[in-house]
Amino acid sequence: MHKIGVITIGESPRTDLIPEIKRFFSSNITFVERGVLDNLSDIQLAEISPQNGQTTLISRKNNGTPVQMAKEKIIPMIQSIIDDLHHKVDLIILACTGVFPTFSSNIPIIYPDHLLNYVSQGIFKVKENIGVIVPLPEQSNSIKAKWATAGFQAITATCSPYHFQEQAMIKAIAAFENANVNTVVLDCIGYTQPMKELIQKQSDKFIILSRNIIFKTVSELF
Repeated sequence: MHKIGVITIGESPRTDLIPEIKRFFSSNITFVERGVLDNLSDIQLAEISPQNGQTTLISRKNNGTPVQMAKEKIIPMIQSIIDDLHHKVDLIILACTGVFPTFSSNIPIIYPDHLLNYVSQGIFKVKENIGVIVPLPEQSNSIKAKWATAGFQAITATCSPYHFQEQAMIKAIAAFENANVNTVVLDCIGYTQPMKELIQKQSDKFIILSRNIIFKTVSELF
C-alpha cells in the first residue's frame, strides 16, 4: 500500500479537498495529512499574518475559517513538516499553487505551481492571454509574475473559495467575457469541482481547476 503525504498551508484534515480528489486514486492509496496551521494558537496565527512587502497566501482552518499568512513566514514550518514525513510516506504533495523554493527532501515533492504551469504550456503550445481567478486582490501581482514564467500574460479576477459566494464567482468569470481570454484557471487548491461547474454554466470558456490537474497527474504514478 502506498502512502502520499499532503501538506496543506491550512489546517488538516482538509475535508474540503481529500474526499473530492480520492476519486482519482486506487483504493490502495493512503493519504497522510499535515497542515501548517495544525495546533497553532491565536497568538501564533497572528504572528504568521502578512506584513508589508510579504507574499499573501490564504487557506482555512478545518472549521472553515479563512486564514491569511505570509509565505515567507511559513517556509520553515513546511520544511519541518517535510522532515517529519520522511520515512512515513512515499511522496509528498504541497497542496498550494503558490510559488515555493525547493525544499530539502529525500523523497519526491510535487510542487503544484510548477506542475500547473507546465501542464498549461503543454495544452497551449501557442501562448496567449489567460484568465486567472485567485482568492484575494493582493495576490494579483504575484500571480501575474508566476504565469509570466510559463509564457502567459495573466488577467486576474478574484473570488475566495474559503468565504465562497456564488455571486462573487459569477462576477469574477464575467470579468473575462469581453477580454481576449479563451481559458480561465482557478488558481488555488481551495477551488472545488462544484465551483468549476458553476462557472461552466455561466461561460463557454475553457476552465482549468488546479486541484484536478495536480491530483489527476499524480495519480498516474500509482
